[in-house]
Amino acid sequence: MNWVWPTLGNLMLLVMTIMIAYHTHSQSTLPHTNSLARRQSTVNGSTSIYMYPTYDVLLVFGDSNTQFANDPVKNGFVAQLAEFYQRQMDVLNRGFRGYNASSARQVVNDVLPKTKINSGNATPLFNVPQSPLPDLSARAVQALWPYQKRNLPGISNVLRLLIIFFGTNDSRIPSSKAYNPIDQYAEDLKYMISLVQSQDSEHYSPDTKILIITPPVVGDRVIQQLAKSRNTEPEWYNNRTKTYADKAIEVAKAANVTYADLHTTMEDVVADYRKNISSTDELEGYDNYLIDGIHLNANGSTILFNLLHETIANTWPELIPLTSDPAPNTT
Repeated sequence: MNWVWPTLGNLMLLVMTIMIAYHTHSQSTLPHTNSLARRQSTVNGSTSIYMYPTYDVLLVFGDSNTQFANDPVKNGFVAQLAEFYQRQMDVLNRGFRGYNASSARQVVNDVLPKTKINSGNATPLFNVPQSPLPDLSARAVQALWPYQKRNLPGISNVLRLLIIFFGTNDSRIPSSKAYNPIDQYAEDLKYMISLVQSQDSEHYSPDTKILIITPPVVGDRVIQQLAKSRNTEPEWYNNRTKTYADKAIEVAKAANVTYADLHTTMEDVVADYRKNISSTDELEGYDNYLIDGIHLNANGSTILFNLLHETIANTWPELIPLTSDPAPNTT
């Protein structure tokens, strides 16, 4: 075998190529932030911050029924929200499969945008340049709705609407690892709400709207069949989940935030289905709206989206998207 030894020039070229590649990667990688999308660089002691234009934000925080809801093939309700709010708000899916409200509580501080550097400190999160946008830092932390007339992204990245959707895993039987006692479930929801409502919170955002979704119905028959096939005990029962749905409503009312009663809405739809087919089987009909007894299928997702649309329209009509926004210089 004939060895080809690299020349000094080739070695220097290789080193320079590696250095350039590393520098390019480090400059192009955006540091994580849970507020504005930004890149920061310092040249000759002067710091520049580059921000990507964004709309205000609709954030959905939940379990697997949220995580899976980005799928447009299954009419995922988050996908439907994203389509509904295009050019109005950026819809963010923060769904965590297998989480209950207590495990969500452990990550919520990394999910919600920060509006202050420290709790109780009104200092804006970002020390941004005063030119050419002198109001940039204020707009980054104030809850404004700047796009009603122009429908274009801007510097503001305000959490306009927070949707919280937990309870299905919490309501599992006590022997389940995901089980969360109902009183603790209530405390966890209260904590998440307080992060936005409390002036001492680094996530304080008084103009952010909060909407709690109750857990959906559970299809007992399908759950029982799946448990039997696995030689295990069913972990969900619809009557247990109903108590968690009621608790979520109780918490929402006490905190003076809006709620969407998905559980009751789905029960009504299932009852109408049984009536239409003259069925007296109380377990009949749930599989029309659930994939496996707990996760929403396309029909169930559409029920939830329609419920959210109705709730938002009735409570905050100003958050319903504009229907006409012609391109410049067109008719």
